[in-house]
Amino acid sequence: AGRQVDKMEQFLGLQTWGTDLILWVQQISSSPLDAFFRALTLLGNPEAYLIILTLIYWCVNKRWGIRLLVLAMLSSWVNEAIKSLLRLPRPDPTRVRQLVTETSFGFPSNHAQTGGVIIWGYLAAMVRRSWFTVISVIMALLIGLSRVYLGIHFPQDVIGGWLLGLVILLIWLRFEDRLASWWQRQSVRRQVGVAVLGPLALMLLLPPDRAGHYPNELGGTLAGILIGAGLGSILEPRTVRFSVEGVWWRRLLRYIVGIALVGVIYFGGSLIPDLTPWAFDIAVRVLRYGLVGIVAIWLAPWLFVKLHLAEREMQT
Repeated sequence: AGRQVDKMEQFLGLQTWGTDLILWVQQISSSPLDAFFRALTLLGNPEAYLIILTLIYWCVNKRWGIRLLVLAMLSSWVNEAIKSLLRLPRPDPTRVRQLVTETSFGFPSNHAQTGGVIIWGYLAAMVRRSWFTVISVIMALLIGLSRVYLGIHFPQDVIGGWLLGLVILLIWLRFEDRLASWWQRQSVRRQVGVAVLGPLALMLLLPPDRAGHYPNELGGTLAGILIGAGLGSILEPRTVRFSVEGVWWRRLLRYIVGIALVGVIYFGGSLIPDLTPWAFDIAVRVLRYGLVGIVAIWLAPWLFVKLHLAEREMQT
């Protein structure tokens, strides 16, 4: 296995032209650029997904929001599966300047894949405005470039993330309406079964992480979010049916209330210490992120309606 990884590294040129290109990019480094790329790379972090996806779901378009959430989680799952199978390294911190710390494997870059192509590419496909498409392409490119500038990804990792993200995005856009139609035809009992058992199966299919933990920690996070969001998407149209429409200040207040509520759960849960045995820690993780998902998709909209920050949609 070790020899196979060495051959893969040689094939990708990780320790040769990959490192050389990082060093070439870092020749232009400066304090303002350091700050710029540090800030830019945050758009590929989980906290940014939380901010962007809830904003879309609560204030812009419910359908876009819930579909993009599922797509982003599935894209991250594919990325983690490939990372854990290939187990390719990140750049050597003794050879390049690293401005942030990452502990996962290197190839492919999920910042480039999900934070760049998936998030911005999906929004561009939905908005369908030339100016927004240009902004989306620039954002995807800059988020990927930030990983090279910061010295935590080889250019090959970023290019691989871009390409994989594009393939996943095109497949999703081709089949998302069929998938949504299939979902709507299922009974509530079957929807609940898929919402719970599907993410748990995906979690168990992921290989162990770098520390050898199984189930994978990220798998527990993704499973929890998908379970919570899935259950929330079953409850919301049956008990709330909130509308994203409204004047700008109601949408702003709606977002402030919602993100505060979700933020308390998201960041409050991070205070829970690591638990043993590992299976118990993963179970708590799934419950924690499941709560984040169901609050974002169902409880927060319910609160918006109660506080008159959102209207109910008219039944057809």
